[in-house]
Amino acid sequence: MVATRSFAALAGTILFLLVSPRGAAAQSYLEAPNSLSVSLGYTYAPSGKLVAKSGGLEVPGTTMFVHIFTPRARYVTPIDGLAVEAELNMVALKVGDDDFQHFPVNGPYDDGSLHFTPTDFKGGLRYQIKAIEKYLGLSFFLGGTIPTHDYPTLGLAAPGHRLKALNAGVAVGRTLDPVLPNLFVQAEYEFALRERVDVDEDTKSFNRNFSEASATIGYFLPWGIDVGVDASSRFSHGGVTFNGILFEPPSVQYNHDRLLDEDFIVVGPSVGYEISDGVQVGALAHFFVYGENTRKQNIYSLYASYQIF
Repeated sequence: MVATRSFAALAGTILFLLVSPRGAAAQSYLEAPNSLSVSLGYTYAPSGKLVAKSGGLEVPGTTMFVHIFTPRARYVTPIDGLAVEAELNMVALKVGDDDFQHFPVNGPYDDGSLHFTPTDFKGGLRYQIKAIEKYLGLSFFLGGTIPTHDYPTLGLAAPGHRLKALNAGVAVGRTLDPVLPNLFVQAEYEFALRERVDVDEDTKSFNRNFSEASATIGYFLPWGIDVGVDASSRFSHGGVTFNGILFEPPSVQYNHDRLLDEDFIVVGPSVGYEISDGVQVGALAHFFVYGENTRKQNIYSLYASYQIF
């Protein structure tokens, strides 16, 4: 049996020098045909250390304050099970008062001021297999990511990697009805086929693709409330490491922020509240548990969504 209330658990992700909140609701079920919904997500992601490897080398004194605003829209077309999705990441970030000097040089946003910029636009098509909806929510996504402009990619406070990508993913979810009808599970996987950093042959030698995966187990409470425990991860499929930067050619050293072989896992609770039909709000707190060549960063997110029609 399909749950009548939309899953509201968030799935947030982070990147070294890039924080990017993902979809605010589970993607395995779509709304009715010819419906339009919009949402706004906000993420606060403070950090103070760089991590070469969990349990190994950590570099303190790299304080960063990051705020991300992500408007999203989804239109379910008259073709049952087919939707068009779009989102835009907008990042505000500020380095702390530490004396840390970014290697090999500071970037344009490493001046201690608060900087705000849009970064990447992502859009595509999602298709849910409606024939099995009674038993399982299953959908597939195919789309792309493009930078909105020539934003900085150098420095401790670089807002993103500025790389185009082809994105393909799958989402699955269901309640445990009839045994535990209020208990739900959901999972999502996405692969990003990204362009390489085309500075020279040395930078182009590094694979920039990555995989993202998330999972939630949650429970629908009375009064329109749901609670859950989430795990989110990102694993790069190549790149340079913190330990190896000094042994790389100058062009790789200079562009290492875009070339890092970054992995991380974050885990934490989430809560959602359905205010009325079509109106939802929610929050999550995800805590860093593992990472390599990344920022030791917790994330705290809020979102609100509204189904217009």
